[in-house]
Amino acid sequence: MTLKASFFSGMKEKRLPCRTRGCKNSWVWEGEEQIRWMREGKTEPPERMCPECYAKYNEFEDMEIPCANKSCGNRWTWTKTARLAAAQKGRTEPPRDRLCGACRDKAKRVVDIEVPCRVRGCKGSWRWTAEEQVASDGGSGEAKPPARMCEACYVRFQSLKDQDIDCRIKGCPNRWKWTRGMQLEAVAKGSLEPQKRMCDDCAARFEALSDQELPCRVKGCKRTWIWTRFAQLEGRLAGEAAAPERMCPECFDLFKSFEDKEIACRVSGCAEHWMWTRGMQLEAARKGNRRPPRRLCDQCAEAIGRYEEKSMPCRHEGCQNRWSWSPESQRAYALRGRENEAPRRMCGECKAFLEKAETQSLSCQRCGAPMTWTREHQLNVKLGVWARPTLCADCRRLESAAAAGKNPKKEPGPTQGG
Repeated sequence: MTLKASFFSGMKEKRLPCRTRGCKNSWVWEGEEQIRWMREGKTEPPERMCPECYAKYNEFEDMEIPCANKSCGNRWTWTKTARLAAAQKGRTEPPRDRLCGACRDKAKRVVDIEVPCRVRGCKGSWRWTAEEQVASDGGSGEAKPPARMCEACYVRFQSLKDQDIDCRIKGCPNRWKWTRGMQLEAVAKGSLEPQKRMCDDCAARFEALSDQELPCRVKGCKRTWIWTRFAQLEGRLAGEAAAPERMCPECFDLFKSFEDKEIACRVSGCAEHWMWTRGMQLEAARKGNRRPPRRLCDQCAEAIGRYEEKSMPCRHEGCQNRWSWSPESQRAYALRGRENEAPRRMCGECKAFLEKAETQSLSCQRCGAPMTWTREHQLNVKLGVWARPTLCADCRRLESAAAAGKNPKKEPGPTQGG
């Protein structure tokens, strides 16, 4: 008996955690109380409050709170212990989502429902409990479930923050708010980038505008193109009030089908090229012409400025007319190394005569033989250099011989006069 008493007398006090959830304080379990506890056959230590929680506990009273089911007139009891636990978490208002005892019994006969997540693009769901259903419509099944996130989306939502994103309109310094909810929807759709949006100011201006139908910029085209509200808004922010000149969709598609081409210079002997741009090709195509025009290269265009038209004499003897030697032709001669040479050409009047004239057949006035009177011979007669032929070549030879005192014989067969 002495040994047992000495054992209990050596019991030391213990510090045990407070039973109130969320409290980090402790309370002291005295040695003598431990002894009495053990004498009663109890092995586990008691659960008690720390002095601070106990003092606060005594300040509370049980409260009767209305049932979360608005169609129910009953109440449930918010105990002092529950109030103390709520106070430890900084809450002083009672929860409003709890049911009375009768409604809790009713919830036991209701089945939980899986509801799709409210986040667009998310395939998850959340559980609409029987208690929440009873609180919503008394368990009748007529109410629609609220819009909520699934657990995964809610956790992700808590980790996100609203972001300020630049307005999509070029030149606008404003920003728009990319909320956590919008970010969550983007993630659910597999995108981590914000969508392109306007700021509030640009959106308001955009709504006040309307698309405009404007004529195509290509000459001869009677189609139109649409100056969209978006393009108008960007133009205004860039300080461009007037509408730009643009092609209609058909002309633009044709324009894209072309490529800039290098075309040989029209000056004979020049190895350089000029650029036939897509725009030039488009205008030519609108006129029904797919072949490039004859143009000068940049070098020849610059060099020709150093030349002047020259008046040159006609190459035909007896002609007093002249023809013009163009700077382009002079440039061609210079490229061939013949800059100091001039071509022998006929004037316009002689050229026109030869184009209209036709070779004629004449008869020899002496022998009747046929003669060919060429166009060139006719031109020389017109210029007064030659006379119209009357004898064939054989008769002229006989006539010349007779004048010289000779007696040549005429060769048989018809002859032609020159």
